[in-house]
Amino acid sequence: MLSVLFSSAAGGFLLRGQFRRIRFLLPAFVLFVAVGGRIELLGLAVGLLILLFEVPKKGVAPWLQRIAAALAAALLGFRIQFVTNPAGGYVQLNSVSIPLTVLWVLIILRSREELRRTFPRPALQIMIDLLLVLNAVLLALISPQTQASPIAFYLPFTLLGIVLATAIAAYRGESLPPLHRTVAFGLALYGVSGVMKGPISLSLLAPLALISFPIMTTSQALLVQGLARVRPKLLPRWFSERGYTQGSFSFLLLLLSSALALGVVLAVHCSPTHGMLVAGIVPVLIVVHLSRRKVSTWLTRRWAERIDGRSFLFDVGFHNLTLHEAVARAERMLLARERSHMIVTVNSVSLLKSRKDKTLLEIYRRADLVTADGVGIVWASRFLGLPLKGRVTGIDLAQSLLKRASMNGYRVFLLGGRKGVAERAARRLEKRFSGLDIVGTHHGYFDDEAGLLAAVKEAHPQILLVGMGVPKQEQWMVKHVKELSVPLMIGVGGVFDLFAGDRRRAPLRWQQLGFEWLYRLLHEPRRIKEALAIPHFIGRVLAARTAVNLSTFIDLPGVEI
Repeated sequence: MLSVLFSSAAGGFLLRGQFRRIRFLLPAFVLFVAVGGRIELLGLAVGLLILLFEVPKKGVAPWLQRIAAALAAALLGFRIQFVTNPAGGYVQLNSVSIPLTVLWVLIILRSREELRRTFPRPALQIMIDLLLVLNAVLLALISPQTQASPIAFYLPFTLLGIVLATAIAAYRGESLPPLHRTVAFGLALYGVSGVMKGPISLSLLAPLALISFPIMTTSQALLVQGLARVRPKLLPRWFSERGYTQGSFSFLLLLLSSALALGVVLAVHCSPTHGMLVAGIVPVLIVVHLSRRKVSTWLTRRWAERIDGRSFLFDVGFHNLTLHEAVARAERMLLARERSHMIVTVNSVSLLKSRKDKTLLEIYRRADLVTADGVGIVWASRFLGLPLKGRVTGIDLAQSLLKRASMNGYRVFLLGGRKGVAERAARRLEKRFSGLDIVGTHHGYFDDEAGLLAAVKEAHPQILLVGMGVPKQEQWMVKHVKELSVPLMIGVGGVFDLFAGDRRRAPLRWQQLGFEWLYRLLHEPRRIKEALAIPHFIGRVLAARTAVNLSTFIDLPGVEI
């Protein structure tokens, strides 16, 4: 049965372009492989083929199409041959077998069509199909009559695969009515395959009837095909006052009616005690009711969006720049001396910190330039659909700006690192960049902050590199950005250790492969805590991608019918 399920889903996923329409015949083909050649499968294939054709949406054409499909299936083996006699035994239908089968199929198709008219959003339609098919799957597993018929047993699993393919088609923006008709037609034939027991028909018809019949009887607009001008009120007052929509209310009603129908089947085929298991739906409905707002908030939250040219990932707005572009923008900030500017470089670890530290998150939002310091951020941006041009690390940005400073005479101050690190870094940088003017240095473990501020003011730097780690360096910069009036302040983390020669940077090949973090971990095992944050970050990104996809899918607009 798993092969039937996955074959149907995979076929619906792979067949595209000019072959897209024939995928609706996959249920018949898959069943043919699963149960062998039987005349009923021809009836299923012919019925599906008839339902493929696009006909006018109004008039008698839709009815004729449904009747033709149902008649083809009935003539080729799918028919209600007898029903249960309340007094015992069965009642043979004989001559009324085919008309009754056609009527049954029409009821299911028409009920499903009314649901699609009333709630046209694809997400709700697929949820309805999914719950109805899951009903049939459960029946196939617990009903002896269904298990006795190979077609009746495998058909629900085939339809489940089609529902999965429907979700993929909806996400691609393809037309869904033929897929919905495929599922409804398959469910109708499932009800008549083998024997037509009361509980089986109830399990299929009740969920559709409990939703669609009240809608049709309370909405003149549906009954007279849009002639009435009164807007229907479909929700009970208690639900509407608590923020339920027609779709969410229908979902709860579908859950309840499906559980009740399956409870009847369990009571008939197993025991009344098993039938009482349906009471388990009550806590499920309570959980759905209590959690729906939180789930809705989670789905609608903007995990990834583009605003004013910036890629916002987890509320942090990254500027989509190459290293060369970032340096050019930083130099423009440097020359605009009317105010101080702050640049931050964010990697996956610091991004996770900002999720817990709202102060750090606000600093990132206020920064004049935010760059992606790490391959994880670049990967996340591409995976979430907002690709960044590349990473701009703190060390690369600092080196490029120091080179510009040596050529243009910009004054530089180094603040951070352990005692003596900034001084050694300054000496090595002055040898590396001829003409570089480093006007002051200071370690990051100071007690006399007032003295430090006085030293920075006296030096009058134009570029202040702050390397005290996240979030200390960001907090210090934002605290003193106005007081110091330094044109450009940049948080560079542990860059001074590299400049001083105390640590080695990963070879270029490691950087290109995105394994710079692994190189650091191998040489500095104490960074294991940061490395453990990587799986956490990946999990966050995967969850965000799921939320983005679901939100996009739920927001797909309905099509006019």
